Amino acid sequence: MSSFFPVPPTINIGELSLEIYGSTTFLNIPNNRLKDTIIGKSYNKIIYLGLYALEKCNWSLIKIFKTYPYEYAQVERKDFEVYPNQMLVLVPQKNNNFPKTPKKLPKPDSLRIDKSPVAERCSLNFYFKKSITSYQGEYPFEMASLEKSSFLSFDALKQTYNSKEVVNFIIFMNINVSSDLQGEVKINVFNPCNKSLKKEIIAKRNSFTIHRIQEENNREKINSVDFYTSKDSSFIPINLTLNLKTNQLSAEHTHPPTELFYGLNKMDGVRLLKKTWL
Repeated sequence: MSSFFPVPPTINIGELSLEIYGSTTFLNIPNNRLKDTIIGKSYNKIIYLGLYALEKCNWSLIKIFKTYPYEYAQVERKDFEVYPNQMLVLVPQKNNNFPKTPKKLPKPDSLRIDKSPVAERCSLNFYFKKSITSYQGEYPFEMASLEKSSFLSFDALKQTYNSKEVVNFIIFMNINVSSDLQGEVKINVFNPCNKSLKKEIIAKRNSFTIHRIQEENNREKINSVDFYTSKDSSFIPINLTLNLKTNQLSAEHTHPPTELFYGLNKMDGVRLLKKTWL
């Protein structure tokens, strides 16, 4: 399985007139090797990273990074003239052969050197003042190739211990190889206790949709977890928290329903979960 590496968005903190900045760090060394391929074996591959931005009707190649073995490539969103939520994505290739304005993103090369089940990943980073948080992530090529898909997640990873000092966001990230898939889709927000629809979020394909979670001052705050669903598109949700007092950041992400079950009959559990909520 090969993967794209997105560059996180810029997020405005309105009450502070400040911003959270995103970047991506790529290290040219397989981070998913089995033990028997690490010991006594050298690594000497040069990897090229094509940085694409989604323009009006096409993907646009804006820079190529050449990384030697054990070398880092740091890609800062603020170094490029792009919108805060515009999709910016790195495509890893073993050869420097990137189309300039394709309708579809080129397929990323697999960086695997053995049969390790761990996905190919890079570091997705968020900066605020002198604070930084990051997590290891990717966007699978197979997921980016789907024309029709669905989405189910929740916001249990948000921090609610002091709502006056803490700001919570969910970043709904969607990438599709086709530059034509840029339409709006609805994400429904449910109370999981009674399955009542609380609100609708308008999200966009091939973009970052930034949703600030607002705490409600009512009885529902006892169970503050919400469910998020879409019948029309899939997303990778990033839960981002900022402490306004300490300036500390925290970034996490939830897993898709297929990762919540294990065993030969795991898809039966996935189908039941989707039938209940989708």
